[in-house]
Amino acid sequence: MAVEKTQKDYPAEVSKAAKKIQKIVKDMNKELLDEQELRATADARVEELSNELQNKIATIERLDRTINELKTTADETTDLKTKNKALQAELDGIQTQLEKMSETYKELVSEQEASIPVQELLALYIALLEDVFYAQPHAKTLFLLHGRKKEMTREEIVKTAGHEPTAIRKALGDLSRANLIDYDVEGGKASLKKRLYPT
Repeated sequence: MAVEKTQKDYPAEVSKAAKKIQKIVKDMNKELLDEQELRATADARVEELSNELQNKIATIERLDRTINELKTTADETTDLKTKNKALQAELDGIQTQLEKMSETYKELVSEQEASIPVQELLALYIALLEDVFYAQPHAKTLFLLHGRKKEMTREEIVKTAGHEPTAIRKALGDLSRANLIDYDVEGGKASLKKRLYPT
């Protein structure tokens, strides 16, 4: 009788065990769903962070390009400032020379208070140099003597200047008398006494 009663209790035990298993499976399924949701949330967050990182990298690259462009602009500005200073110095030198020319002209015409426009003054000097004194050989000779060679022979000046030997010989004599150059007539060599402008 005791054995029969135990056998009768098996279905209840099995049913109980099955319910326990069902509950475990249900709990596991719930945990699995929760984990899947967490994984999906984590994946979405990773993708969001990845996009943010890509945007930051793109921004950094743009900033790098902008910085490089600004550096280039700064370098160009520095170069322009340097060139501008050099040009200003050259302009100041020309202005000084023009003022000397103006003073010389004023002394010549004995009008100390005369105001002479620069263009008119230059036109007068050019006319005097080219038409009256035929100074092209003189100017070319002075220019050549301001070059790299400290001393040149008369033959070298003739070949380089492209003027007649007699015109160069006269120019050398005139420049020597004006104390602008040293000219050895016998040796045929010429050199500057002082530079009129830097080379």
